[in-house]
Amino acid sequence: MRLLLFQFLTTHLSLHTQTRRPYRVVPLSTPVANTDQVLARVRFGHAVTDDDPRTIVVPLPQLSGDAGELWLSDTAVETGWSHGIGYCENAHVLFGQHRISEAEISRHGLDRAVFHAYVRIEQLLVARGYPYWLRIWNYISGILDGDNDRERYRQFNLGRHRALSIKPGFETCLPAATAIGTPGEGLLIYFLAGRAPGQPVENPRQMNAWRYPQQYGPRSPSFSRASLLDWSDGAELLVSGTASVVGHESRHAGDIVAQLAETLTNLDSLRAEAERLKGFAPNTFKPQTFKLYVVDRAQLPRLQPMLAARPEGACVSGLEGTICRNDLHVEIEGSYRVHGA
Repeated sequence: MRLLLFQFLTTHLSLHTQTRRPYRVVPLSTPVANTDQVLARVRFGHAVTDDDPRTIVVPLPQLSGDAGELWLSDTAVETGWSHGIGYCENAHVLFGQHRISEAEISRHGLDRAVFHAYVRIEQLLVARGYPYWLRIWNYISGILDGDNDRERYRQFNLGRHRALSIKPGFETCLPAATAIGTPGEGLLIYFLAGRAPGQPVENPRQMNAWRYPQQYGPRSPSFSRASLLDWSDGAELLVSGTASVVGHESRHAGDIVAQLAETLTNLDSLRAEAERLKGFAPNTFKPQTFKLYVVDRAQLPRLQPMLAARPEGACVSGLEGTICRNDLHVEIEGSYRVHGA
C-alpha cells in the first residue's frame, strides 16, 4: 500500500514540477560552439552509417524548407549505446534512437520485432531514470505493404500495442507519435522521454486513436493526439502526425487541398483543447516548427499558398513520405509553445 501511494504521489506531483524547458530546437545548420550540449541531430535524406548516438538520419526526401533539427541542451549531455539503442540525456530528458533491420523483421515478423524494440526501449528508459515517453517518431519502410491485417502498419500497431499495454491503464499516459512510410528497408524509431510525464491531449473532433474500431486492424494505434509539457518558462504542446480524419474516418479522399484544410482545422481544434485544459486565452500557444508530409511531391505547390496564409506557414518544412492510410495524401506534425510564461 505504501508503495502504491508513493507511486501515485510521484506521478501526479511530477505533472506540476516546474522545470525550465531543458532543450531548444533550432535548424540543423545552426553553428554550435559546444558539441557536448547536443542532444540530437535529426537529418533527412539518404541513410548513412554514423556511430554517434546523437545523429539520426531519416530516409525521406526533403522537398522544401529545412526539416533538419538540432536539439540543444543548456547542460552537458551524456551519450551511449545500449543493446542497439542510442541515447543522449541531460538529467531532465533523454533523446534516443533505435533501428530495426529488415533482416530482423523478416526473421521475427514485424509485430514481434516492434514488440521487442519497444520493450527494449522501455527497459532502457526505466534503467536510466526517464520512464515517461513524451514523443515518438516511427518511420516504417513499406508502411502500406500487405493485405488486410497483414498490412505492415497494422502489424506495427499490433506490436506497439502489445508492448505499451504491459503497463496497466497505459491508455491514460500515451505519448504523441508519428508513423510515416519510407523507401528502403527497416524501421527507425526515435523518441523523447522525461523524468516527469506529459499530459495527453485529445482532439474533440476525432475519436481517440486507441479507441478505433477493429476495421483499422487487430489493435488500435497507441498514441495521443498531443503531449502537453508544463515547463516553468512556458508550456509546450508536441503534436502528433495529424491528417484529414474526423471521428475515425478519413475525409476528402482524392482531394489533397480539402484534406489539408481539414488537417489544419484539426490542428486548430487540438490547440484550442490544450488551451482550454490550461485555462489559456485563445491562440496563447504559438507555432514553433512543423513538418508537412505529402505522398506525391508534385502536389506540394498546390498546398503552399494555404500554408503561407497560416501562422505556422513560416516554419513548415515539406517532406515526401507515405501516410498510414492509402486514402490520406497529406499529414502535419509540429509543436506549439507559450513563450515567456
